[in-house]
Parts: sequence; C-alpha cells; structure tokens
Amino acid sequence: MDRDTFLDHLTDALRAITTPRFYENERGFQGELLAELKKTIPADFLPDKAIIEQEYQKHFDSHGLKIRPDIIVHEPFDESRHGSRRDGNIAVIEIKRVASKKGATGDFGSLISMMDLLNYPLGIFINIASEATRADLVPVEWRDRIVCFAVSLRNAKTHVTRSDVK
Repeated sequence: MDRDTFLDHLTDALRAITTPRFYENERGFQGELLAELKKTIPADFLPDKAIIEQEYQKHFDSHGLKIRPDIIVHEPFDESRHGSRRDGNIAVIEIKRVASKKGATGDFGSLISMMDLLNYPLGIFINIASEATRADLVPVEWRDRIVCFAVSLRNAKTHVTRSDVK
C-alpha cells in the first residue's frame, strides 16, 4: 500500500465531513470518518485481507498493552497467516477534539506505544474542530512515521491541514 496515496484518501475523507454535529465530539466524528473512508478508498487499494475498523480496546494478554485507538487499518490476526499480532498492521489513528498540548502529547505517547509494540508503520493524529495539527509535539524521532491533521469547519466548508504537506 502506498502511504502517500493512503494519506490523500484520508484527506479526501476528512474533507467530506461537513456536518457540524460531527465536530462536537470524537465518537461522532470517528463514525463519520469510518463511513467516509469506506466510500473514499477504492476496494482494491488496501492489501487483500486488510480492513478499516474502530478498535475499542487492545487486550493486554493478546497485544501487550491496553490502549484504545480510534481507528485501525490492519489485517485481522489469523494464526494461519500471521506469526504474531505485529503482522499485518498498516495504520493506527487517534482522534482528539480541540487537543490541548497535554492531550495531544498523551495521544502521541499512545500512538508511539501502539506503533512500537504492534509494528504499525504509520500513526495518524487528527485534531478536530481545530486549526492546530500539534505536529510540533511529536517526538523528533517519530516525525517521519506520525502524520498530524487539523480539521475544522469554517463558513460551512471543511478545512484540512496536514503536517506532512507544506
């Protein structure tokens, strides 16, 4: 899967979220983003068994951590295809509404833990109802693997800022 193309699809999905109510809380935005991603990403784009889903909680016994990412892109674990739960992981997404520095820093810590322990090559932080990507708070050694977005509505139009696009 091409990372830049995936991020372009994600950007298009974010731009499609124009209903103000979805910017009022993370859970509503998460659901709408899942729906838009499924519309935006071509069926043959992701690897064969990969899916996009909300993840309610990683279980310590199975995953080695208890963190609830908002959305994951992965191949669900299958003992016949994967050597461990570290295999088949593509991207992990955290969503925060109007993230403070402290909140964003905590989410970056969670992203890094999931990326490190479960071998996600790409981490994504989405700050909704905000103009700030908070990318400046990502530890320097992770900036090539974590992409940050700020998504807001202005005059009924969606504005998306991406940390990896100047």
